[in-house]
Amino acid sequence: MSRRRLERLLNLTMCLMATSRFLTVSEIGDMVEGYEPGRDGDEHEAFRRMFERDKQYLRDLGIPLETGSDSYGDEVGYRIRRDDYALPEIRLTPDEAAALALATRLWSTASLAAPAASALRKLAAGGAATSPGLGPGPPGEAPARPAGAPGPAELFGLDGLEPRVDAAEAAFEPCLAAVQERRAVRFPYRKPGEAEPAERLVEPWGVLSWRGRWYLAGHDRRRGAPRVFRLSRVTGPVRPVGPAGAVAVPAGVDLRAMVTMSSSSVPDRVRTATLAVRVGAGHALRRRGRPAAVSGAAGVPVPVGEAGEARPGVGADMEVLRIGFADVERMARWVAGYGADVVVLDPPDMRAEVVRRLRAAAGGAAASASVPTTAAVGTTDTAGGAGSSASAAGAGGNGGGRRRADGPAGRAAGRAAGEAPSEDRLSRLLALVPWLRARPGVSVDAAAAAFGITARQLRDDLDLLFICGLPGGAPGDLIDISYEGGQITVVDPQTLDRPLRLTVDEATALVVAARALADLPGLAGREALERAVERIEEAIGSRPTERVGVQLDPPNEVLTVLQRALRERRRVHLRYLVWSRDELTERDVDPMRLLSMDGHWYLEGWCHRAEAVRMFRLDSIVGGAAGVRVLDERAAPPPDAAVRDVSAGVFTPGPGDLLAVVDLSASARWAADHYPVESTAELPGGGLRMTLYATGTAWLRRLLLGLGGDARVVGPPTLVTEIHDAAAKALTAYDDTASS
Repeated sequence: MSRRRLERLLNLTMCLMATSRFLTVSEIGDMVEGYEPGRDGDEHEAFRRMFERDKQYLRDLGIPLETGSDSYGDEVGYRIRRDDYALPEIRLTPDEAAALALATRLWSTASLAAPAASALRKLAAGGAATSPGLGPGPPGEAPARPAGAPGPAELFGLDGLEPRVDAAEAAFEPCLAAVQERRAVRFPYRKPGEAEPAERLVEPWGVLSWRGRWYLAGHDRRRGAPRVFRLSRVTGPVRPVGPAGAVAVPAGVDLRAMVTMSSSSVPDRVRTATLAVRVGAGHALRRRGRPAAVSGAAGVPVPVGEAGEARPGVGADMEVLRIGFADVERMARWVAGYGADVVVLDPPDMRAEVVRRLRAAAGGAAASASVPTTAAVGTTDTAGGAGSSASAAGAGGNGGGRRRADGPAGRAAGRAAGEAPSEDRLSRLLALVPWLRARPGVSVDAAAAAFGITARQLRDDLDLLFICGLPGGAPGDLIDISYEGGQITVVDPQTLDRPLRLTVDEATALVVAARALADLPGLAGREALERAVERIEEAIGSRPTERVGVQLDPPNEVLTVLQRALRERRRVHLRYLVWSRDELTERDVDPMRLLSMDGHWYLEGWCHRAEAVRMFRLDSIVGGAAGVRVLDERAAPPPDAAVRDVSAGVFTPGPGDLLAVVDLSASARWAADHYPVESTAELPGGGLRMTLYATGTAWLRRLLLGLGGDARVVGPPTLVTEIHDAAAKALTAYDDTASS
C-alpha cells in the first residue's frame, strides 16, 4: 500500500470519528486531505471510486462505518461511532497477560500468527497489564520482566515445551471465513483412491485441527447428511455460495467428536499374519507383533507357517512374528516396504498381495530405466547435510514430516522478523498511537520490539503520523507526538486514543490458541489462562472455540518424563528407533526443547552419538516411558548448539540430499500429503508427480516398494536401479509364486 493512501485512510478514519453527524461523500471529499473530488464528471467519478475502495478497505479491517442520513437531508452519509470502534476495557492481571502472550506462540503460520500478535498489541494499547510479549510498561511502572526473571514459559511450567500448529492448506482461510460468516461453500474434493475430484456443496459448522491436519465439518447438501472433509484433499478454490448468515449450525454440534469419528474406524474382523523377519530388522513390526518361532536343531529359529512347515526362500537368520491386521492392502504395503527383510508366510491372500506389489515395483523400475527423462533430479550423494536432520537423526514416523512450505505462503513464513507486509501497516498505525500514549517516554527500540518491526520502520510510522489528523491541517488538528532523545510521547492523539476492537480473526486466533494451551500437561496457572479467555469472550460477545478448535496430542508418560528432565537440566538416555533406516539405537541426549509439529511431539537436543543437534519423535522411543532413562549427568549442550528454525516444517533439506521425482497414481496421492514434498504437478487420470528431498534412500525405498505399481520413479537413475534390485531380491523369497 502506498504512503499516500495510508495517509488518506488515517485522515478519513479520524474525520469520521470526530463527527457526530453523517458526512456525505461530497463533504468527505472536501474535508479529508488526500481526496480530489474534481469539478468535471470524470474527475468526480474517479474520486467516488477511490472512496468506495477506501470505505471497503476500512470495513474489511474491522472499522465500523455506519451509514445513514440526518433529518435535514436525504443523501446517504457516513460516520464512525467511537463506542463501536474502540476496544472495550479488558483488565488483565500480569499472569493473565503472560498466559495470552505464551498462547500466541502456538501458531507457526502467518495466517494465524499475525492476527494473534495484532490482538495482543491491541490489548496492550488498551491498557492491559504489561508482560513479556506485550511490550514494556510506562516509566515508573514495574518492568515487565526484570533481569534474570522467568519468562512466560517458565512462569507456567512450560519451559522448553513448544506446541506449534500450522495452517498451510490453501483451503484453510476461505473455509475459516465461511465458518465465521455462516455462509455455504462449494469446492472440488478428492477422496482417497478416486481418480477425479467431485464437487461438494457444504454448509460449514466449524474447522478443527486434529493430529496435525485441518478438517471442515458441516452439512453436505448433496448427500443430505453431516460430513467431515480434510482440507488437504480440497483440490481447487473454495467459493462462497449464498448470503452471509444463511447457515444455521445445529445446537450441540461437537466438532471434535465428528472429526475423530470420521478418522477412526473399527474393523469388522481382525486377522493374524505370520511373518518371517530378519534378525535386526523390522523393528516397527516387532513393536506391533509377538514372537512365534520354534527352535530346531541346536536351538536355531525355524520359520514356520500356520501349519508348522518351513517355507522355501526363508533363511535361518529370520525369526517368526505374528501380528494382527484388518486391511490386507494396507498391511501388504507396510510389509512389502521391507523388501527381503520380511517375508509373509500366511495368510495366502496377503502373501499374494505382497508379491503383486513387489513385481509391480520391479517392473515399474525396469520401465523407468528404459525411458529417458529430462526431469531435474539431484545427485546420488546420500550422506546428508547439516540441515537435513529429519531422516539422518531418525525423526521417525514418515521420514521427516509433511509437505514443506513453498510458494508465496512458504516465503511469507520465512520472511525475516520485522519485515511486516504493507497490508498490515494501517492496523499497526491505529494500534501504535494509543499504545504509545499509554507509555510516555518509551524508547524507539522498545516500541519497535513490541510491534515486531525495526527501529527504522517505527521511525517511518512516526513520520507518517506527524502529518495526519483532522480536517483543517492546522497544528492543533494534527496528531502531536514528541520524539526527542530516542524517547516517544504522544501529546495529542486526536481521535485515536483507544485501539480498534478485536476483529473476528484476531479474537479467534487468540482464544483458540489459549484454549489449546490449556490442554497441555504440566501447565501451571491454568486458572489465569481461563480467566483471560473469559474476559476476552465477554468483551467480544462470542465464543470462537465453538466453531474453531485445535486438538493437540494428549499427554503421555514419555512427554512427562522428558519435560521433567528438561526442567531439571538432566541428560537422558533413549532407546530409539530410527524409522528411516530401520535401526534400533541407544543415545545420550542433552534436551533443549520439546516441540509439537504436524500432530507429533519431538525432543530436540544435543545427541552425543551424532555430536550434533538432532530431533527425535517421541512415538519412536522404544518401550514408551521405559525407553527413557533420566541420567545423573547435567545436560550441557555446547555453547554454539541452537534449536532449528521449523517455520517451513520439521524436515530441512541439506546440500547433499537426494532429489527424487516420483509419479503417483490417483490411489497413492496421499503420499504427497505425508512426506516432505518440495513440489507437485498434476498428471492425467488423477495422478500426481511429486518431487522430494531425502537424506538417504532407505525410507524412500520402503515407501516405493510398498506402493508397488502405484508409484513410478522418474529419476534419478540410481534410485530406479535401487528399487528394481530391492524388489527382485525380495521376490526370491517367494520362489513358489515368483517368476524366475
